[in-house]
Amino acid sequence: MRRKEREITDHGALLAILDKTAIIRLGLWDGNEVYVVPLNFVRRDETLYFHSAGAGRKLDILKSFPRVCFETEGPFSIDPGTSGGDCTTLYESLIGWGLVSSVEDENEKVEALTALNLKHGAGAGPFPADLVRRTAVLRIDIERMTGKANKGRM
Repeated sequence: MRRKEREITDHGALLAILDKTAIIRLGLWDGNEVYVVPLNFVRRDETLYFHSAGAGRKLDILKSFPRVCFETEGPFSIDPGTSGGDCTTLYESLIGWGLVSSVEDENEKVEALTALNLKHGAGAGPFPADLVRRTAVLRIDIERMTGKANKGRM
């Protein structure tokens, strides 16, 4: 990282960024090109969960290439400073890498769907059994993350 003074090295601070953001962008490689898709998600320990329809490009890619990169950011703003040369962006961002797998255990699926609903302001359930069966729930086991922030002038 070029700007070491902006690196976020505290693992808890990186997890906090994930917990306060609603969307990650998931970077996938299909063997020919990169495909990026925004997803709502929830974090439980060192795992991110998201749901999907049972078919589509994202799932097709993940079957062959389950290694992913994900990105998110916290709030940002532009600080114009006192002159054009003082202008800066205030931000915090995170990039992570991990391995995606499909959640097949029904209890884990329900727990993930419940956590997703609660994070995004929906009800906790119960979920009809047919909905649980037809919904693809996937998990990203986080392997590593890096973060960067510019919190402003002191």
